[in-house]
Amino acid sequence: MNYATEVDPDIRRLHPELDERQLALIGHLDGPLLGIAGPGSGKTLTIVLRAVNLLLLGAVEPRELLLCTYSRAAARELRQRFNRAISGVGYRGDLSRVRITTLHGLCGRLIRPHGRRVGLRSGFHLMNEEEQRELLDRHFDEVFGPDLQGLERGRWRLPATVVRNSAKYFDRISDELIDPWELVHSRSRFKRALGRSYLCYEELLLDHNLADFAHLQLWAVELIRDDHEVGDEISAGIRHLLCDEYQDTSHAQERLLRRLARAHGNLCVVGDDDQSLYRFRGLTSATSWNSPAAFPIAEW
Repeated sequence: MNYATEVDPDIRRLHPELDERQLALIGHLDGPLLGIAGPGSGKTLTIVLRAVNLLLLGAVEPRELLLCTYSRAAARELRQRFNRAISGVGYRGDLSRVRITTLHGLCGRLIRPHGRRVGLRSGFHLMNEEEQRELLDRHFDEVFGPDLQGLERGRWRLPATVVRNSAKYFDRISDELIDPWELVHSRSRFKRALGRSYLCYEELLLDHNLADFAHLQLWAVELIRDDHEVGDEISAGIRHLLCDEYQDTSHAQERLLRRLARAHGNLCVVGDDDQSLYRFRGLTSATSWNSPAAFPIAEW
């Protein structure tokens, strides 16, 4: 593919090790782009330098730039590497306005001002995995009691196993945006039991003003999907959205990134091909966001 690219001379001078495909990702100024590379191949450096390049060329203001990644540790590294890279090129804009966060942190920022729209009250608590399992254990009969026989199959017979396995299934239901009512009406006894237990668990979360990570993403997607004013308000402040170390394991994350990039089309996703980036391979170009055009790919 031919890329319409422009890379600031300072980046070329300070990073002579970059190859042409990395430079293609760094200098691709408009529209969506998928970067694919293996472990240790410089994906984070490349996406950081893309952000720096956009700033140096005036393609984006700091407040319009959003970088996200999967884990808190990765977000800290992204911030540190961005700070190092930008300090070497003499940029004088207000870098405190550049947003660097995790995908879950981004969802939290979307939800907290509008929590009541999805059933949460102010000051809701975001649970970690251990807290999620403790909640299910404390409310075991309430969540699983009516459908326990439908879940008791093979290794699901022990309560601790029911809690552990159900938590994983609940997360997948949320991540993949599966309608639990479709499970409830399934012919499979197990799926019916799982769907009803999921609905009980979701009601428990809202009653206790709690969220797990998967539901945080789910509710963020529902918020900006169902309330177009909120979605437009949130996405209006973003001009370039960059996501590092993306893992194509969550339909909710994919839907979130697409919605936030809908107004401008400037979405850059970088990941390892082993992480199966199948969905984003079908994303469209900025000039025809809804066309069947292939997602431009830079691979190294």
